[in-house]
Amino acid sequence: MFAALLATMALAATDVPPVPGLCTAPVPADRDTPGCYSTGAIAIAAAPDALHWQVHQFPTTAAAAAEAGRHRWASVAQAHSRAWLHVLGPADEVVAGGTRRALIGPLAPPPGPVTAHFAEAIFPPGMQTRVHSHPGPEAFYVVEGEQCMETPTDRATVRAGGTYIVTSGPHLQAAPRGRRNLVLILAPRGQPAVVLGGDWQPSGYCAS
Repeated sequence: MFAALLATMALAATDVPPVPGLCTAPVPADRDTPGCYSTGAIAIAAAPDALHWQVHQFPTTAAAAAEAGRHRWASVAQAHSRAWLHVLGPADEVVAGGTRRALIGPLAPPPGPVTAHFAEAIFPPGMQTRVHSHPGPEAFYVVEGEQCMETPTDRATVRAGGTYIVTSGPHLQAAPRGRRNLVLILAPRGQPAVVLGGDWQPSGYCAS
């Protein structure tokens, strides 16, 4: 019976279709299309041992862009009907204007040249990812709704305004009640940001 249960869990994990966009495709014309889509990227030639991700909301993308020019590593995005400024750097880097929504870190970039991939994601109720991993850390800021996370060592429900970091390894995310979030993946330059599959089998925690 236990073997049958494991087989059912494995089948369920592989039957889940990939999330549209895989956090690397351009944002569709219909901004409410479910999936995960790229909103920008920053090339970092030599990243420090630790980075912090500041998420700031601005009244307009023009205002965000004006502030972005003051920072070494910054990216402006229009996502979820809001204007955002993403700033990577030390935790105490000062960002003027706008409203800081989150300070996430420290994040340990992979060695060598790094690409910081920024994305927006919309999951309608019941949507989940396949088991997957990244070649570097992944972080989230939940804008609306609730995000369920499961890794081999952790289970968590992250509500609007909350953050979460996956340092490495396989994981799964889901939205039993729906959610919108912002995503950051730090990956070695030239490597895929998202790697589907893995031997780990989730418990079903995020399916409830």
